Amino acid sequence: MTEDEIVRTPETRPEEAELLLRLRQFVALRWVAVAGILVSVAAAQTIFQIRIALTPVLATSAAVAFCNLVFWLWVRSPERSNRYSRVFAHAQIITDLLGLTVLLHFTGGIENPFFLFYFLHVGLGTILLEPPDIHRVTALAIGLFAALVGAEYAGWLPHFQLGGFLPGELYHQPAYVVAVLVPFATTLSLVSAVATRMAAEVRRRREEQTQAKARELEQVRQQLDELDRMRTFFLALASHDLKTPLAVAVNYIQTIVDGYAGEVDPKQRRWLERSVVRLQEMLQLINDFLDVSQLDEARIAQELEPTCLSTIARQVVAEMAPRTRDKEVTLQADAPSDLPWVLGSPKRLHQLLVNLLDNGVKFTPKGGLITLTLAEEDDRVRVDVADTGAGIPANYLPHIFEDYFRVRRQEFIPGAGLGLSTARRIVEAHGGKIWVESPYRPDQTGSRFTFCLPKASVKEAGTLKVDANPSQGSPAKASVKNGDHD
Repeated sequence: MTEDEIVRTPETRPEEAELLLRLRQFVALRWVAVAGILVSVAAAQTIFQIRIALTPVLATSAAVAFCNLVFWLWVRSPERSNRYSRVFAHAQIITDLLGLTVLLHFTGGIENPFFLFYFLHVGLGTILLEPPDIHRVTALAIGLFAALVGAEYAGWLPHFQLGGFLPGELYHQPAYVVAVLVPFATTLSLVSAVATRMAAEVRRRREEQTQAKARELEQVRQQLDELDRMRTFFLALASHDLKTPLAVAVNYIQTIVDGYAGEVDPKQRRWLERSVVRLQEMLQLINDFLDVSQLDEARIAQELEPTCLSTIARQVVAEMAPRTRDKEVTLQADAPSDLPWVLGSPKRLHQLLVNLLDNGVKFTPKGGLITLTLAEEDDRVRVDVADTGAGIPANYLPHIFEDYFRVRRQEFIPGAGLGLSTARRIVEAHGGKIWVESPYRPDQTGSRFTFCLPKASVKEAGTLKVDANPSQGSPAKASVKNGDHD
């Protein structure tokens, strides 16, 4: 059992997780102890010719094995072992002390040198338990052994002699009993006290180290938050300062192209129009940077509301008409009006669909087809954006949703590589998933981007849900061919 196999909950403290790990290890160690008892009994009888009360020893070993089986079944339930870890630790130690005492009784009592195993159990207690509990375990160990020795000495319990090992009647000699019990109790108490102090010191140092690491991590987190805030502020400020003069320049040039500043010959018009296109691409690039600086889950969470994704899809299809007309591609959309609503940010979902469709328009050749399909799937709403472009090389697929990643192509296609990464951020902020399949067509071409969003619950949608397209309740379909929106 390793530390990685421990099931941790948010309430599980590090010391509790360590305790659970130790308890699991002691369950495994107890199986070894049971096997060791059986081997020792066999060796004592066959090799050293020591006579042992075999039946009660085997019965006690079986009882210990049964208890360990119960402990093993207990640790297989993470919920119970996490909740009752302290009780579980006490149960194991008490069971071990009782089992050791019974075994000593049937194997010579005070005459058996294995009474020193009490020291082992007290040592294990210093690992598992808190200082007050360790003292109680020490007192229990001394009390059990003293009670066993006293009961045999007084004749209240029969004495099982180790025949052929030590002279008989040692258990009944007061000098021997005192010579064993007093050093045993004194030494065990001293060992317990010293071990407790050492364990407390180790725990104190570990806590200090943990707190120091926590303070360091908190400082690093604060520094990272400050750097992220400064980055966001700088990016927004720089983008704004760049965007304003570019927008003014576009307006001035467009005014000249429209002839308000005088006659413009065809050659000049062509160059001015190309300048406007390049400046608009630069503005779009700046807008992408601004979006990245503003995309965080906390901000999007404040914008969530019951939203009709079909309505947004039809709006986006209409807005894409000029792009599809210029590129001479066909855009088809299937957006059922009775599609369940989602809990989302209308602004961000609009941006999400624009990014995916814009990506499809960019990489679909003249005469190609782009399809937008919305459908209900279990407890989610599924959206597919597919194109008939060349597809994405397999080695690029793992990186396609990374910031600033662009697929290397022979022809230059403008963009900053932020469209798909922005789409991923938006989907994840809505608790959904997004992925890509490429190629997905039988002719080994095309790309299909898919994302799924959780449906809004009845309580969330509630009275806000209205019919987005009241035309007879039939599925809404839109088609744009060469820029003409049906």
